[in-house]
Amino acid sequence: MIYDSWMIAVERIARVRVLRLENGPDNALSLALLAELRDAIAEAAADPGTRCLVLASGTPRYFSMGIDLKEFSRLPAARRAEPFLTLLSVYRSLRELPKPTLAAIGGSAILGGWILAMGCDFRLLTEEGRIALSEIRFGLSPTPVLLRRLRGMSASPTLLKDLVLRGRTLRAPEALAGGFVDRVVPAPALLQEALRAAKSLSQQAPAAYAAVKAGLAEEDDALWRRSRAEFSRLFRLPEVQKSLAALSGKRRTRWED
Repeated sequence: MIYDSWMIAVERIARVRVLRLENGPDNALSLALLAELRDAIAEAAADPGTRCLVLASGTPRYFSMGIDLKEFSRLPAARRAEPFLTLLSVYRSLRELPKPTLAAIGGSAILGGWILAMGCDFRLLTEEGRIALSEIRFGLSPTPVLLRRLRGMSASPTLLKDLVLRGRTLRAPEALAGGFVDRVVPAPALLQEALRAAKSLSQQAPAAYAAVKAGLAEEDDALWRRSRAEFSRLFRLPEVQKSLAALSGKRRTRWED
């Protein structure tokens, strides 16, 4: 069964529900797309027939390049934090979904795109894929909640520091070596391998999986409040506003000035 919303295609394959981002060419995360995605995750949570959720992309080169910068530049100043805070709420809905989740990352997952992938329990990345969480380049922090999640994933302190302290983009072999993805697969096999893994996950005992997933999570309400407060504090700084204006204009921020 397949049905499409505005920017997300939803497909049910047995007990697996696939949410495919369809906001080409680079799956920019607009407020409308994020709202649709949050609703689709809520529908999956409420559907007893959905036993595993797969988040994928309808474009081969990009999983998502992050927040829609064109939309961001048009927002009034008072609303410019909204896309980032909405993205964090979608990430939280993935983390708190009491069912298995898997990200099938075709191509690049950059900034907000990688945050969505981080929200899933498992991640498959194509051989040509790249990941980045380079908020530091724009004067921002990924926030404590995401940094804690990354520390829990990481098998390499060096690559973790490269990712978040240097803002470096990691290619597939490094993402795998760092523990940030579970497998690297050829692009033509991505969906097939994702569905195979999802089918296996859908056969887990639902209540037990939900309990173990909740037990592994370390993202309590206090951490979420601290993360939102830290983001809001940094976001208001003049240097961040200057940086984001440069980003919208596709200019590089020079912090040494």
